[in-house]
Amino acid sequence: MKSIKTNIMNRFISIIIAGISFLIACCCISCKETVYESLEIFIQNKTDSIVHVRLYPTGKPFLTLYPMCEECGGKKETEFSLSPNNERFLFSSSDLYVGPYTLASKAFDSIHISLANKDLIIKFTHENVTGYSENIFIENSTWDFRIEEGDKEMVSTNEIRKFHRYRFWILKDKIIIE
Repeated sequence: MKSIKTNIMNRFISIIIAGISFLIACCCISCKETVYESLEIFIQNKTDSIVHVRLYPTGKPFLTLYPMCEECGGKKETEFSLSPNNERFLFSSSDLYVGPYTLASKAFDSIHISLANKDLIIKFTHENVTGYSENIFIENSTWDFRIEEGDKEMVSTNEIRKFHRYRFWILKDKIIIE
């Protein structure tokens, strides 16, 4: 009789221990940090005057808005001005292994930048560039690269957001005056 009670008690304790172990495992899994990463491209005005930028989205040359990322549904304006030392987000992707020039080529057919002197225009296309010593669409163009973490207050405590950010600088000394 005593052994039956002992068996029942041992099974009961085993069930309780298994339940507690399961709850601990669930808590550990739910507390695990999740990392979300994206690749983003920006254009930054490093001149001493305002520049006006006109983006020509791939396949849609006359739109005033364009998709700001692959498959996200968000839109951005195709025309904007940048004050000195300001930047503008252009496009993003979840593919971290693509180069910034390739991402720019996916999003835009061309990019035109007019400077304070309205007669001076920089034109970037896939094939060539006018008025500038580098082409935003070419592999050997210079990009500033940084990995930046997202704002902790914008996401839950177990999420980490990392942005692989490439900035193409418009520099006064790279402007070609013809």
